[in-house]
Amino acid sequence: MRKLKIFMIILLMVVLSFLIPNISNATVNVSRNVYSSNGSMKFNFTGLTLDTSHEYEFGLTKTKAAAVETWHLITEYTETTATIDVITTTKDLREVINAVDTGYITIKDKNTNTVILEPTAVDLKIPFLQVSNYTVIPNGKEIYTSDKYIQIALRNAGNSEAYYQYEKITDTAVINKYKELKANNGDYLELQSLLKQTAPTSNWQTWNYWNGHDSSGMNGYGETQRVISAPDSGLYYMWLYFSGNNLKNVYGCILVDNLEPDIALESISLPKTETIKLGETLTLMPTFNPTNATNKIVTWSSSDESVATVSNAGLITAKKVGSTIITVVSQDGNKKATCTVTVTDETANNTSKEEKTDNDSKAEPSTSSTETKDSKESSKTVTPKVDPEETSAKEDKTTASSVLPKTGAGIGLIISIIAVLGIGTFAFVKFRNYRDI
Repeated sequence: MRKLKIFMIILLMVVLSFLIPNISNATVNVSRNVYSSNGSMKFNFTGLTLDTSHEYEFGLTKTKAAAVETWHLITEYTETTATIDVITTTKDLREVINAVDTGYITIKDKNTNTVILEPTAVDLKIPFLQVSNYTVIPNGKEIYTSDKYIQIALRNAGNSEAYYQYEKITDTAVINKYKELKANNGDYLELQSLLKQTAPTSNWQTWNYWNGHDSSGMNGYGETQRVISAPDSGLYYMWLYFSGNNLKNVYGCILVDNLEPDIALESISLPKTETIKLGETLTLMPTFNPTNATNKIVTWSSSDESVATVSNAGLITAKKVGSTIITVVSQDGNKKATCTVTVTDETANNTSKEEKTDNDSKAEPSTSSTETKDSKESSKTVTPKVDPEETSAKEDKTTASSVLPKTGAGIGLIISIIAVLGIGTFAFVKFRNYRDI
């Protein structure tokens, strides 16, 4: 029983010896830097668990399952990181780069001869702008002399055919960044992340001249055209394509500058004032001088965003009643214009108008109200002291029901007369009947 326990403990330790490196390296990350025009690149691994008293080696293979045939010493590493230099002048490394776009790096402890990082995928594709020795060529440049030839890493007339074509760049982000780098003598490799991610698939033209290889026996050189000639004004991709003979195809590009001179922006203007109703929107359109200025990129801002906000397109959205200053500024910050925008509350204005109308109605009664008042006053007049002739000559304009038109006599008086006449008639009839008796 004791021997069985010892055996189980040893077996567990062996299993753990294989699992621990994999567990400790479960969060390993890798980044790369293509640092040479010949395609050499460094891979930086982080999240490793290394012993700085040991030595470590790496191998590069075309597939994950392939066994490493040649190990290379790692010279840069810490307890958690390792920098692996894949140099294309090294034959076995170059063969992998020439064959696949994705390779696999394995790391082992040289002292213990144990793998501490299983095969990990790495990107072996050379960035477009680093396939040749040029990043930018001015339109019209002559390149038919040896000191101006286009140099190509890992491809030559002995192992591939060379093709090219032009494509105009319409992406303003690329164009503006290029102009910025050009003005500041910047590094054009900063454009790499902004470029198209895929090359064309057709319409390729054969290079005017494509030679064998340089002194290293690896790299080719030649000229797409004797004189670089973009089809029109603007910034262009000059795409490069090399079809490999038993090798992977390689794509790259060179930027061709055929931009027209910039036309400077002299001023920007906006309307001095604008009014907008609460809850509505308004678009301000800046006027550029001259109208054909090259750079019309502007930024917008509002001095009080609680009153109104403004978008990058000059769209103003009213938020509350008040005023704010909308400012538009040129990309270089040298030209600007302002507009005072006032936000009004249309609902409040309508309510105020309705209240005013109601007050006016109370202050100026209608004709019927006036007539009622006059009627009440007329009903209080029992015997008007008016000359009869004057009364007949004048027309009574009273319309109240308590007075008969054009008579001046009250209803009560008329009823009394009728009553007397009735009583008299009744008495006369009775008197005749008694007399006959």
